[in-house]
This record gives sequence, C-alpha cells and structure tokens, in this order.
Amino acid sequence: MKKMNYNMYFKSKSRLFLLCGFILLWCTRCKREDMLLYTDGTAAAPAKVSGIKVANQPGGAFITYQLPDDPNLLYVKAVYKLGSGEEMTIKSSYFSDTLKVEGYGDTSAHEVKLYSVGKNNKESESQAVSIKPLTPPVMKTFESVSLAETFGGAVVKFSNLAKANLSFIVMSDSTGRGDWYTVNTFYTKADSGRLTVRGFKPEERRFAVYVRDRWENKSDTLAKALVPLEEFLLDKGKFKEVRLPTDNWQGHSWSGVSTRTMPFLWNNVWNNGSDVFHTVPNSGLPSWFTFDLGNKYVLSRFKFYHRAGNNNDLYNNADVKLFEIWGSNNPNSDGTWASWDSVGTFTSIKPSGLPLGQVSNEDIQFARVDGEDFDMPAGINAYRYLRFRIREVWGLAQMFYISELTFWGAPEKDN
Repeated sequence: MKKMNYNMYFKSKSRLFLLCGFILLWCTRCKREDMLLYTDGTAAAPAKVSGIKVANQPGGAFITYQLPDDPNLLYVKAVYKLGSGEEMTIKSSYFSDTLKVEGYGDTSAHEVKLYSVGKNNKESESQAVSIKPLTPPVMKTFESVSLAETFGGAVVKFSNLAKANLSFIVMSDSTGRGDWYTVNTFYTKADSGRLTVRGFKPEERRFAVYVRDRWENKSDTLAKALVPLEEFLLDKGKFKEVRLPTDNWQGHSWSGVSTRTMPFLWNNVWNNGSDVFHTVPNSGLPSWFTFDLGNKYVLSRFKFYHRAGNNNDLYNNADVKLFEIWGSNNPNSDGTWASWDSVGTFTSIKPSGLPLGQVSNEDIQFARVDGEDFDMPAGINAYRYLRFRIREVWGLAQMFYISELTFWGAPEKDN
C-alpha cells in the first residue's frame, strides 16, 4: 500500500515539474519575442541606404540599394507623385533590397525620394533619385490601336503585349458637331483582341477611342468617320433543332427542371443559370450539334451568352472555350461531314485574364449580360444549316453548356 502511495507521489511530482518546464519555456519565448519587438523611442533614425541603382521599366523603374547595418531598420520606402498629382508610397522590408515604382504615363524624368524607416517610426533624411520610365503600356498599346467599320458599328483592334490592366473607352459623336458620348468601356488585360460597339445605322458617323490605365493615365484619342455595314437580326422564331447521327443533342436535367435541350439556345432568355442547352455529363468532347436557321443567310456576327448562376460555372467546368462553326445547305442525313463547309474557328476570351476558378465583375458582365461578340470571316457563303463543333471547355468536364446564341447577317440575295 505504501509503495502505491510513493508511486502516486512521484508521478504527481513529475507532472508538476513537466508543467513548470512548459511554463518556463513559454515565458522564455515570450521574453524573446518581446525583445524582438522592443523599440527604443530615443534611438536615432536609421542610416540611409547606399549604392543606389535604377533600372528603368515601362511606366516606372526598379530601384535597388544596399541596406545600412542598423538594427533599428524596419523598412525602406519610396515616395513619388504621378502625373495626376496623386502621391504614391511604396514600402519594402529589411529583407529586400529593391523597390518597384510604377504608374507613370510618360517617359519624362521624375524624382523619387527614398527614406529609411526605423522600428520606432523615425525616418532618415530623404534621398532624391531620378528615374526615366520607358514607354508605359497605356501608350504602347495605343500605338497598335486601329478603328474600323464593322457590321452595325465599329471595331477596335489592339495589341497589349505587357498584358496590362487597361480600359478602352469607345465614343461616338451624337450630332456630328463634337457632342461626344461614351458608347462602351471595355476592361481587359488580354495580349490582343477585338472590341466592337453595335446598334448603329449604315450612315456616316464619327467614332473615337482612347486607352486608360488604373492610375488614370490616358492615351491620345483616335477618331474616324465610319459608315457601319448594314445587317439584320435573324428571326429566332424560324430556328429548328436538327438531329443527325453522331450529334450530341440529348439534354440534361437536374433538380426537377425539364430537360435542357437545344431550343433553349434561341428562346431569348439569358443570364439565368437554368436556361441553357446542357449536354449529358460525360457525353464526351469534341461534341457537335446542328440546327436550321429557317432561311439562307450570309452571317456577319453572333453573340455567345455564357451560362449564369454559380460563378464556378463561368470560364470553368463545361463553359465552352474553343469551338468551330460549319455551314451547309444540304446536309447528309447520315451525319458525316462531307456536305459541310468550315466557316471558322472561335475562341472565347476571359477579359480579366484571372486564373481558373476566379472571375471579375467585368467578366460576369461581359459573358452573361452583354454576351461575347464574334465576327464571322469576311466573304463567307450563305448557309441555312449550322453545325457547332465544341472542341474544348474551360474546365475538365466532358460535356458543355451554352445559354443563348444570337445571329446577325443578311438574307441571300436573288441572282
């Protein structure tokens, strides 16, 4: 009995010593952290950086330097003003020897002031550094901009090799006397593209475009008098589903909704997550479907509306990315391709350029509400039947979904 009491006594003592050890270790760690965070309010400001070098970049510069051997140093900062008058402050911790300054809209010389900042928030005297930015993306991109007439309006083509976040503001003169208004503002970081404004009569009208970046730097303005090409909105009431062998026309159903078949593509409803043509999961890719326009048309362009609903479905999963359009006036009933002409290959563009699974408000507006515009190749023949061949979707799904398709063009002229 006494032996058992001794064991219990020593076990209790061991636990007590172990607990004290943990407390002592915790206190020691706290004390070390306190020492690291401790600042001397009476200490002088840290020494200046030295060995400053400038590497000019488009719209800014990289500034490198040697850090002072000063235990009080917390970070180095750069202070400068943009052309708009806005003051910018950029900071870099004592783990780095480089600062990146950006936001300039020209190639003039600019002054940047460097400061060393201590843990007590005291700043060293400023050091003036002169930089001379290279041509900024907003100006470089504008050099590539072209403006031309297209069906129902104007088209802007551009090259943005820096993939900078830019806005393209397209305007029109409403009276012909310089009463300009903004028709649309496009946001993109794509390396190239075509931007179109539509809805104009085939009458001469002045259009203009300029480029703006996120620091409100603006390019010059390109203006032209253009005559939009005449076109007509095709009557969707004449569209009909065609079921050919090898086609994927079987629709999918979920959560009690009716089967989402092809006619949902032309019911004039979009920006609705359930109102889509949705093929059966795991039905495979590439995949194609066929429909009848009701008459023969020379097509000028079309709008492609992406599926709404969950943001994870946009530019992801089964959302169509790469597809072909084929045309015919007398398709073979066996579903083979010999009676079909290739009209064109089209790639969906994500304006923001964000990674898979991420979308911006501009992406949502562009894809679901406004619809993604595609121009047909010039000089194509008139066709009554169209065949869409889906080659690739944005995600990994083996199916596809499309909310709506809208077409413009002109009826075939009688010879």
